[in-house]
Amino acid sequence: MDNSTFMVAKKVNDLIREYVSIEDELFKPSFRKVLPIPGIFRPVPYSVHRERLEEMLSELESAKKDIRSLKPDSDSQEGEFLITLRAYINAFKVGLSELFRICGRLQNRSEGKGYSREEYKQDAIELRKMEMEYFAIGKKLNTLFSELMEKDSISQEAEG
Repeated sequence: MDNSTFMVAKKVNDLIREYVSIEDELFKPSFRKVLPIPGIFRPVPYSVHRERLEEMLSELESAKKDIRSLKPDSDSQEGEFLITLRAYINAFKVGLSELFRICGRLQNRSEGKGYSREEYKQDAIELRKMEMEYFAIGKKLNTLFSELMEKDSISQEAEG
């Protein structure tokens, strides 16, 4: 696998890990959400998360540009990996945008504005549906990545 391809894949993987961390903080039940006692439990930093999610959307666009600048044969294994990675980024961006929207609504609720429990539940269900789309692409991406890494390992053994 070309080093540039590996670096783009790593960049996307790092963003996924960060997304999961933010999502956990927003959705995971905790005492600080149930009992928001000032001084004891720190509030969820919704505005910080929204800002970071917005930056992540830009970073995903940058990753797509990086993919476009790479020129492997589309019928090669690496070309297929990059095409799949681009599809994954597109699906992931949809989910990330939805999490950004939900985070804004949660921030509004923390400021006393309306966002009912039912709306929250519905938004969470919709987010899960979006995530299922990029999870499916992610499975294929992981398989392709493993195959590329195995191929590189075999090539290195043959050279060494």
